[in-house]
Amino acid sequence: MQSTNYQPEFSLSPRERAIAQLVAQGLPNKCIAKNLNISHWTVATYLRRIFTKLGVCSRTAMIALPIQENLLWD
Repeated sequence: MQSTNYQPEFSLSPRERAIAQLVAQGLPNKCIAKNLNISHWTVATYLRRIFTKLGVCSRTAMIALPIQENLLWD
């Protein structure tokens, strides 16, 4: 049996990573927008992009795998 070290690829931009970190802290879109000085609509757009990249459909699922793999924080 051949063993492989599975390392998922998460190609989040720095802004997407910042938004994911704030979501992981439990902040709603409006608070994330205020922290990053962007509109809450822009936050929603970033979240849709992140969901697509990670193949998820919820905020909880969005942060579960990156946290499990220790990829959300440096």
